[in-house]
Amino acid sequence: MSTITVSFTNSLNVAVQVYDSFAPQDTSNYFGTLTLLTTVPANTVASVTLIHSTSTLIVSNATTNSPLARFIYIPMFSVGPFAVSQADMNAMAQTMDFISFMTNNPQDPVAVAFNAIWKDQSIPVAEPVTNFFAQHPAYANCTFVTYMMGITYAAEQPVSKSMPMDQAVYSLSSLVTSMGGTWPSGLPDITATKFTCSTSNGVLALQAEVDPSLLPAKSEEALKFFMSLFNSKLLLISININYALDQGIGGTQLTISLDTMQVPCGDLGTLTIKDPNVTISINPLFKFVTFEVAGTIPFDVFEKKFDAEVTMTIDNLEASFGVQVEGSDMTLPTPTLMKGVHFDSFGVGIGVFFEPPGAVVGLSGQLHIGDAASGAQVLLDDDSFVVVCQLEDGVPNPLYVSFYVPQMQLTDVITIFTNSQCPLDLPVSFKDMFFQWSENPMEPVVLPDGSLSPIGYGFKCRADILFLSFYGDVAIDPTNGINAEIEMAPLSLGDLFKFGGDGKGVTDKVDAAGNPINNNQLATTAVLQQANKDSTVQQLVAAGGPVLKIQTSASPYLYINASVSLLEIVNEQLTAEITSTAITFDLDFGSILTEQMTCTLTGLDNLAATFSYGIDENISLPTIADVSLGSIDLDVTVNANLGLVGSGSGVIITLGGGFDFEGATLTIGSFEVDFPISTLSDVLSSILSQIENDAKNIFSSILSTAAQWAGKVEQGVITAVDSVANVLHNAFDQTASEVASTMKDAGFGAQEIASGLKDIFNLGPNEIHGLMRSIGFSNSEIGTVFQIFGGPLFGGFASSLLGGGGHDDSVPDEIVKDVFGGIF
Repeated sequence: MSTITVSFTNSLNVAVQVYDSFAPQDTSNYFGTLTLLTTVPANTVASVTLIHSTSTLIVSNATTNSPLARFIYIPMFSVGPFAVSQADMNAMAQTMDFISFMTNNPQDPVAVAFNAIWKDQSIPVAEPVTNFFAQHPAYANCTFVTYMMGITYAAEQPVSKSMPMDQAVYSLSSLVTSMGGTWPSGLPDITATKFTCSTSNGVLALQAEVDPSLLPAKSEEALKFFMSLFNSKLLLISININYALDQGIGGTQLTISLDTMQVPCGDLGTLTIKDPNVTISINPLFKFVTFEVAGTIPFDVFEKKFDAEVTMTIDNLEASFGVQVEGSDMTLPTPTLMKGVHFDSFGVGIGVFFEPPGAVVGLSGQLHIGDAASGAQVLLDDDSFVVVCQLEDGVPNPLYVSFYVPQMQLTDVITIFTNSQCPLDLPVSFKDMFFQWSENPMEPVVLPDGSLSPIGYGFKCRADILFLSFYGDVAIDPTNGINAEIEMAPLSLGDLFKFGGDGKGVTDKVDAAGNPINNNQLATTAVLQQANKDSTVQQLVAAGGPVLKIQTSASPYLYINASVSLLEIVNEQLTAEITSTAITFDLDFGSILTEQMTCTLTGLDNLAATFSYGIDENISLPTIADVSLGSIDLDVTVNANLGLVGSGSGVIITLGGGFDFEGATLTIGSFEVDFPISTLSDVLSSILSQIENDAKNIFSSILSTAAQWAGKVEQGVITAVDSVANVLHNAFDQTASEVASTMKDAGFGAQEIASGLKDIFNLGPNEIHGLMRSIGFSNSEIGTVFQIFGGPLFGGFASSLLGGGGHDDSVPDEIVKDVFGGIF
């Protein structure tokens, strides 16, 4: 631009300063950015060099720094010469008088009428203001131009009255009220610099610079966060006076427009808002300013790109967001791994928090799982899902996905979520399934409930198998099915049995009411964030429990790694098998048993064990009517069983079993152990005692009849019998005839039978002879026995039977009776 000079005449008795007043709208620039061009002494004509081809000039009193006149230089149209005179000073004096009148008499009809001009925003304000002054003779020399210069001077704070105009510091409250606006009575003033006034298409445009650190905010935290949004210590604001105060809504708004804004989000990074429009609102209802930012946030989620229109409101502890997603397609793709999951609709949720700095950015919506047409759709109590985002170069991208399913069977999980087949026919039920998918499987994130997101894709849950409940994480692979290592609490039955393992324990976080912290909601408010912070850890599963392994891609598909203590075995590491009805495992007690003990857990309080061992003991048989039935040398293999049943009063211990003996399978009936046991030896001793105590029932096959008992005695199975006849008579209540017959049938010889009849029944030779003959013994056999007995009675009888020392069965029994009947 070539140098432009204009002639300027100062007709006043004081020096004046000439300023360039710059604004983009030069011809409608009433008070722009000031640059001092020159000082013109009193009563002097001077040349002024312009710095813009089209210029607005403001002239001020060099002594008082008060404005005097405004000139416009437009090439070829308005080129001067320009002059300031007493008339200009008089016009400004009238203007200042009017401003004072307005300040002191706000309810005067003139003041009310003047303010009404500003409030009618349907018409340009400059011409009506000038016309208003023309209708009031006392202020006829005033114009819109003089009024705008006058209110800027009146708004100068005392500290800057002595400074040149381009260094002035203004009271924003004074400027607002001078233009018909309302300033809340309890709101501190706001200091402004570089105030400008122009019009665009007749609409008033006001700007100034403010120091954001001096704004009267609701809290220090809110102000600090607001300041963090800008790189500059001073903000260029547009001043918009809203005159409509219906229902308390309105007031002055200070606005800032930017290309982009970076919102600090703590460890999350920064969130980019495109084309942000910042509003600092001065509302008559409040004694503080409020902050709001409106703009657009771009999203890139699962290859779906969209923009969200946001409104960020800054409060004491947080910045809350209202969000409207652009576009009509509100469905959302799902990650490739998430077969069978469908996101039907979604919205965006954002929350930024000040202490500690942080943010939540994500999507939430409704989903369905499975396919209703095929009958495989899952019923959901809660169909919500969330996609929590991370920030990459200011743009939200998925970090993890979370949703909840109340219950599913293992077969349905594999059918719906994978492309594999379920190899198991065991009923495995998953409950309270909190699904998570992570963008980076190698970098799990901390979820709201305090747990870490699983590796890749899966869910944490409770798994019910038979009577056991396990807790933990289950991983889903579309190709290979599922994998899991989940834990149950240690199980014990008194001090005798403990079912534990290497489980690390499972915890969960709950709120003050004891409800689990929900991972499938966006905690976008300070209240929800505080609830998460105030949550407490709840122990779902104690450490040291068994671990259930599920792997559907290879056998074994389902088993339990456990550590078992039973009797003297302590913490034996083993693998337990799961059947359709029970949990089974084997324990090795060494050589004391013939094989490993097989244990079966059929309930939380019910353990059954079977085992075999050899016994070689002399078992005393019962005594009947003070007569012992003898004893048995028992050398057999016992197939025993042990039962532990938990009860309110402790643990009930039962034992039982059986063994093969003399061609029969004998049963040791189940019995309760009423004294403490701690070792396998105690168990075996209890069984031995029970065999002796219950020998009558156990050995009933050889003790129930006299014939059975006598036969086993004769065979040597039963020993330690002093007199068979005595037992038969006193224990089995047999007569002499029955004793003789029983013993004969059992295979006893003539001497044993005759001895029993003589000793137990005190019978003489004749009676014994008769009984012996009746059961089939010959006279010679009888005579031989009697001969052994000897004595005058039995010896003489023997001689007659044997014929003088020989034996003669030809002598009829009747003759023997006739000969000896009178003697015996």
